[in-house]
Amino acid sequence: MPQQIIAKEQESELMLYETEKDSVHLLNPTARLAYVLYKKGRNATEIEQEIRKIFRVDNQDLRGDVLKCLEELRRKQLIGIDDC
Repeated sequence: MPQQIIAKEQESELMLYETEKDSVHLLNPTARLAYVLYKKGRNATEIEQEIRKIFRVDNQDLRGDVLKCLEELRRKQLIGIDDC
């Protein structure tokens, strides 16, 4: 049975509640955007581009940061295990 995750807006952050594990995760604005875009079917490159545009990020290693974020979300089973 797929786990159920309830998402709730918390100002600029996003709270994710896993009903089966009775666990809560609070995503900062950047992780929130990555999560939302991933759930809409965007890949890591598209997520990186959107973060650069919205947050005006010049970080050379943003790609690595996006991949780490997605991996952490996968590890916590908040997103699927398929690759971006």
